[in-house]
Amino acid sequence: MPKLLRSLPIGIAPILLATVVAGGSGYLVNAIVPIFRSQAQYADFSILWSALYLIIAALSGVQQEVTRSTKKRAGAEPATSASPARGFAIVVSVATGLVILISSIWWLPAVVGGNGLVLAVPLAIGTASYIVVAVLSGTMYGLELWKLAGVMIGVDGVLRLFGVVAALAFAAGTVGLFWAVVLPFPITPIAVWLFARRAIVGRSELDVALPALTWNVLRTIVASAATGVMISGYPLLLAAMSPATPKTELATVNLSINLIRAPLVIVVLSLQSYLVVRFRAAADAALGVFLKVSGVIIAATIVLSALAWLLGPILLGLFGHGYILGGWVVAALVGASGLLGVLCVSGPLALGLSQHGVYVAGWVLAAATSVLLLLLPGDLITRMLVSLTLGPIVGVATHLIGVVRAARRPHSLERSLSD
Repeated sequence: MPKLLRSLPIGIAPILLATVVAGGSGYLVNAIVPIFRSQAQYADFSILWSALYLIIAALSGVQQEVTRSTKKRAGAEPATSASPARGFAIVVSVATGLVILISSIWWLPAVVGGNGLVLAVPLAIGTASYIVVAVLSGTMYGLELWKLAGVMIGVDGVLRLFGVVAALAFAAGTVGLFWAVVLPFPITPIAVWLFARRAIVGRSELDVALPALTWNVLRTIVASAATGVMISGYPLLLAAMSPATPKTELATVNLSINLIRAPLVIVVLSLQSYLVVRFRAAADAALGVFLKVSGVIIAATIVLSALAWLLGPILLGLFGHGYILGGWVVAALVGASGLLGVLCVSGPLALGLSQHGVYVAGWVLAAATSVLLLLLPGDLITRMLVSLTLGPIVGVATHLIGVVRAARRPHSLERSLSD
């Protein structure tokens, strides 16, 4: 396994380090809140967290496409005019904030109760600010500024952890906790821009015009929304599709999903833009790189599943007597997360080769399969595990079939890479 990791291109180290910091911060947030709040309160918090990151996951399509389309500007001197990406970020940010503000006033109370406007304002601010984060991060990845991209990831996670700890220390309610989760999105790009500006301004260009960028972003957002359904939005989906389930049971399931799947999924998910760049740069060897990375994920999944079977129930018990799951359930969750991790690699494989249609189809079919399987009769645990297992398998198969077919049409692939 170390040999396989060493075979990956240079630049991954700062991203992985930042991922450990940010992933660990998010992990601690979801571990600390249930200790200081009741199961019912944690259920509401986990649903809000899921709703926020479902939208963020969808909007991450902006980052993926900005990454794919950003190139280092030709010529030694920086450009004097602003990058088109800046205007794109402003327009999309404002539009996103308005859409989320207006729509969430209606749907947020349906899943968590309370005053929709009180929760809609931080949700709108957070998601609108994330557009700026996405465009700035995508530009950093496209310019291969790995250390700066890592700083963006790490600062965001650390600020969120400190904010939540402070909110808990001052006995903030659910709304206060939600503000603590949201505020790092506008703060992080401002803080990072102060020392990153010189390395970015005038040094990038897009390989497509704004209309083409917008069309590609829209398609990528569809796939990213499906990604969100499979990952961060899954607890929200469970709550919406299981209205009769007690909040205590939802709290146990959501805590398990947020904590048990995190070690594998967060790491691979944070490498999406990195993988897009690498698959794009090594198109001829892309399938080989995919197999190596997937091999590492599967090997790690097997080891972690065995540990989860033995230790998972004990760790959940640390949060109180109400958090109870069998060892086999915890192990199955880890196994399903490994399959999801492979899907998080096959997606960038398709996108890096400019197979946007294949990329979208894989994620949409995976999400649709997972949602439909939740409609099956049976208890919540069984439906959840079947859904989380078969959905990623369908998605990976779709991506690989599409990429292999494209590889057999070399002129078509060459043309798509030059678009």
